[in-house]
Amino acid sequence: MDWLRNNSFRSLTRQPPRSLLNTTAECDRTACYDSFKEHWSQAFKIIQRSQQLPTHDDVLGVVNYLEQMVTLLLLDTKEVDQITIPVSNSSQCLEHLISENILDKLFEWGIRTGKYTNAVRMEQLKLYEMLLTQSRHLLLVHEPFLRPLLKLLQSCQDEVFSKEIEKQLVSLLYQLCVLLMQNVDLLDLFFSKEQNKSKFIIFSLLISFVHREDSVGMQARDALLLCMSLSKKNKNVAAYILEHSNLCVLLATGLSALYSILPHVLQDVVAPDWHRLTPDDVNDIKDLSTFVTSLEFANAVAQVAHPHIRRQLQEFLYRGFLIPVLGPALLQASVGEKVAATTYLELILRTVTHPGLLYPLLQFLIQQQYDGHRLLHILIQRISAEDDLCLVTIALFETMVEINCEDLMLELVFQYLQPCLHLMLSQRQKLLPLDPHCHSFEKFLHLAPSCCDPAGLSPKVDTRNIHWNHYGSQQSLYGNYHAYLCDARNKIAACQLACSHWSNSYTGCDSTVTQDTNLSESPNSLPSLGESSGYESLKIKLDDAIEDLPSWQISQNETASNKQCNLNEHLNENGDQLCTSSTAGPFITVVLDKLNTMISNTLYVNLHLTGLISRLAVYSQPLLRTYLLDHSLVLQPDVPSLFQIIGATKQKIDEYMNRQTDSKSLIKQARSFLQERETRLVNARRSTLESKNLAATTTTADTFEPFQRNGPKRRSFTSPLSSFSNMFTRRVSHTETSIQLVSPSEDTAYTQLKFNEPQQVALCAVVLDEWVKELAALAQEHTIAQLSALFK
Repeated sequence: MDWLRNNSFRSLTRQPPRSLLNTTAECDRTACYDSFKEHWSQAFKIIQRSQQLPTHDDVLGVVNYLEQMVTLLLLDTKEVDQITIPVSNSSQCLEHLISENILDKLFEWGIRTGKYTNAVRMEQLKLYEMLLTQSRHLLLVHEPFLRPLLKLLQSCQDEVFSKEIEKQLVSLLYQLCVLLMQNVDLLDLFFSKEQNKSKFIIFSLLISFVHREDSVGMQARDALLLCMSLSKKNKNVAAYILEHSNLCVLLATGLSALYSILPHVLQDVVAPDWHRLTPDDVNDIKDLSTFVTSLEFANAVAQVAHPHIRRQLQEFLYRGFLIPVLGPALLQASVGEKVAATTYLELILRTVTHPGLLYPLLQFLIQQQYDGHRLLHILIQRISAEDDLCLVTIALFETMVEINCEDLMLELVFQYLQPCLHLMLSQRQKLLPLDPHCHSFEKFLHLAPSCCDPAGLSPKVDTRNIHWNHYGSQQSLYGNYHAYLCDARNKIAACQLACSHWSNSYTGCDSTVTQDTNLSESPNSLPSLGESSGYESLKIKLDDAIEDLPSWQISQNETASNKQCNLNEHLNENGDQLCTSSTAGPFITVVLDKLNTMISNTLYVNLHLTGLISRLAVYSQPLLRTYLLDHSLVLQPDVPSLFQIIGATKQKIDEYMNRQTDSKSLIKQARSFLQERETRLVNARRSTLESKNLAATTTTADTFEPFQRNGPKRRSFTSPLSSFSNMFTRRVSHTETSIQLVSPSEDTAYTQLKFNEPQQVALCAVVLDEWVKELAALAQEHTIAQLSALFK
C-alpha cells in the first residue's frame, strides 16, 4: 500500500498482504458473493468493536478486507456484460454493498480513526473510482452509494493531503466529470446548499489544483474543462461558476504572476536570425513553459465555457493582465526588455484562438493607449528600430496579418486606403477593371537586378515542376517559379476563405461600409470594456443574452445600417477624425520606408520584411491588392509605391555591383550561401517532423482525453512548400547556428555572419531577384482567381 510509506504507518511494521485473487481467471459467482459477504462481516466486526480510536491492527485489518472486497467486486462485475438497474440483476456483490449500506458505515468509521483518517480515506477513494469505472453512472442514482460519496468529497474540502491522496482524489473527480458529461441529468445530485448558496462540490475541489504543474494539475485542468463544457448544458453550473467561484480571477492573476517571473531579457538566444519563440524555446526558457500552459488552459476555458463565463474571463484578462502587466512591459526602457516583451506578445497572439482569448488581445492592441499614444502605433514605429527589435516586431505583425481579422486589417490598412485619397483623382474609379493579361507580372520580373543576369537577357523563369516530397530530394526551391505559383495559389485561396465572412469588400468604389473600431459596441466582443469602471460590470446574469457568433472579425455582426457612413467621417475611439490626407497609413508607410533602406538592412531583416509585404499582397481585397501589385495605378506624389521602391533599389544594386570587379563571384557566393541555408533549414524541419511523427506513433490513447492540451496551435513553422521569404527563414531552434553556414569547399567568408559591404549588397541582390518572382507569381494568381470567379 502506497499510503504506508507516506503517513504515520511508516514507522510500524505490517504483515504482507494476502494474495489477491486473479481477476483474469474464471470464478464461481456464488462463491465470490459468499466470500464478499464474509470479508465484510469480518471488517464490520472490527469496526463495531472500535469504540474509541482504532489501533493500528484494526485499521490494517479493515484495509486488508477492503482490498479483498474490491478484488471480488472486480471479479464479479467482470462476469457481467453490462450492469443494469436494479443492480441485483447484475451483481450480488454490488447488491450487498448497497443493501447493507456498507459505504456509509465505512465513511462514518473512517472519520473516527484519528491519525489514520487519510489512510482510510485513500482506500475509500480507490473503491469509489473502481465502482464508477465498472458501473458508470448507474450507481449514482442509489442513495446508499451517492450519500457517502458526497460526504467523502465534502470531507476533503480545506484539507492538506499527500500527493498520493491528491492524485487519487483528482482521478475520482475526473471520472465523475466524464460521467456527468454523458449524463447531464445527474448534475443536480452534486449541488448542495450552504448558507443559502448553491455549491458544486466537484468544481470547488478541482479549482485548488488549477495552477499545479504536475500530472495531478494536468488532470485537474482537464476535469475543469469538462465542467466548463457542462456550463453550456446546465444553467446551475454556469451560475455557480459565475457567481460563486473565483476561477476567472485565478486565471487572470495567475497569468500576471507567471508573466512577471519570465526573463526580462532573453540572453540565451544568440542566433542572428532569431525572431520568435519556437516550441523548443518555450521548453528551454525558464518558466516560459508554465506560462504557456496556463495561457493555453485559459484559452481552452474561453473556448468551451458558457458565453457569460467567457465574457467574464475575457474582461478579467483585459483588466488584470493585459493593461496593467503586458502593456507596461512593452514600454520598458531598454531594447533587450522591449525585444523580450514583444516576443512574448507574439507568442501569446499565436497561442490564443477564436473564440477563446483572441478578442480581448485584439481589443488591447487596437484601443489601448499609454501616455496619449496608441499601443499599436507605438509598435508600428518599432519596425524602423535596430535589427533585433525590428526583427521581432516584423514577426509580430506577420502574426497579426496571418489572423485574417477584419478589424485589425481595417485598423492597419483599409481605413487609410478606403477613401482612395492615396490615388490621383483620375484613378479613383479604376480599381475594379481587370487586366486579364496581368502586365504587372512582367513588370515585376523586369525589376530583378541585372547583376543577377549578367548576360543582360530578358528575365528567365525556372518553370520546372516542383517535387512535393522535396524533403527526400536534394532539389532546391531557389529560382523555381512554379513553386512560387503553387504557393501563391494556395495562400490566396486560404486567405479568401478566411475572409469570406468579412462585412466589407474594400473595392474602393462601392458604397463605403465601415466598422467602428470601438470593439466594445460589438455583441461578439467585450461590451463592458468601453463603459465599465471596475469589476462591478462582471455581475452578469444568465438571463442576459450574449450571442455566441462564429466570426473571424470582432465587429462584423453590427447591422449594415449602423455601419453605413463615409470613411471621411469615421472617428476613432479618441474622437479624433481619421487622417484624410493622401497617405497609405502609418503601417504601410513605415514598412515601405524600411524596404527603401534594403541595401543597408541586414539579410534577416530583408527576409522577414519581404515576407511581411508578400503576406499583405496575398489579400484579395482590391484596395490592398492593387496598391501593392498593380503597376498601372498612379499614386499621389507623397504616397510610397512598391514598384518605385523596388525599381530604385534595383538601380542602386546594379550601380554598386557594376563597380565591383568580382561581382560574378559575389553573386555566386551569395546564392550558394542562401541555398546552403535553405538545405539546412529543410533538413532541420524534416528532422522535427520525423520526431513528431515518431512521438505520435508511440503515444497511447487508452485514456479518455476530451481536450487535448498543447494541441496544434499557430506555431512559428510555416508550410513545407513555402514562399521565397519562408524558404530562407524557417527555423527550428536557436541551435541552428552550430551548423556551418557553407560547406568547407566554399568561401568561408560568410561563416561568421559579418558580411562586408560587397557581400551585403550581393545578398540583397539575390534576395530581391527571388522576391520579385514571388510578387509576380502573386500578381498572376490573383488575376487567375479573379477570372475564375467571373466565369463561375
